[in-house]
Amino acid sequence: MDALVVYESLWGNTAAVARAIADGIGPSTRVAHTGEVSPDDVVGFDLLVVGSPVHGMSLPTADSLKSVSRRAVGSGELPADLEQPLLRTWLRDLPETEVAAAAFDTRVKGFVGRGGASTIERLLRAKGCQVLTSGEGFVVLNQRAVRRAGSMLKEGELHRAQEWGAGLKRLALPGKAVP
Repeated sequence: MDALVVYESLWGNTAAVARAIADGIGPSTRVAHTGEVSPDDVVGFDLLVVGSPVHGMSLPTADSLKSVSRRAVGSGELPADLEQPLLRTWLRDLPETEVAAAAFDTRVKGFVGRGGASTIERLLRAKGCQVLTSGEGFVVLNQRAVRRAGSMLKEGELHRAQEWGAGLKRLALPGKAVP
């Protein structure tokens, strides 16, 4: 199965989850952030998995990234990667396609951590994608000092992401898609 996992990530947490999902799907899975793959490149894939961090109960926006850019970065801390195009822009430019798809996000626990995956699902469906299952949220710990990429993920989330990816592969097999 040819699968593509596309993500937007600020401190490497969503990127780490994307790689774990890809590992679960299988070795031929391509993983790329929004600046590394064009929406037009989706043609020919059997499965599209899309993910982003949650900002204000939705996907990051130019305004939310401005806020992140003003965050003071202490000695030894990792600055946010603000060079990737917004996932919402990438999805806006996605051509109409009936590819099987799934959405995920990285979020803090609680009410304000929800909304990323559901927004991605809505945007995927608007482009004709066949969403296989409800989006999945992977928990990040709300910490101030980020010392290394992907370090904010709650313990066990990468294993859970890999298992979720394996489940997506089973759902995407011919005749297995959930409407």
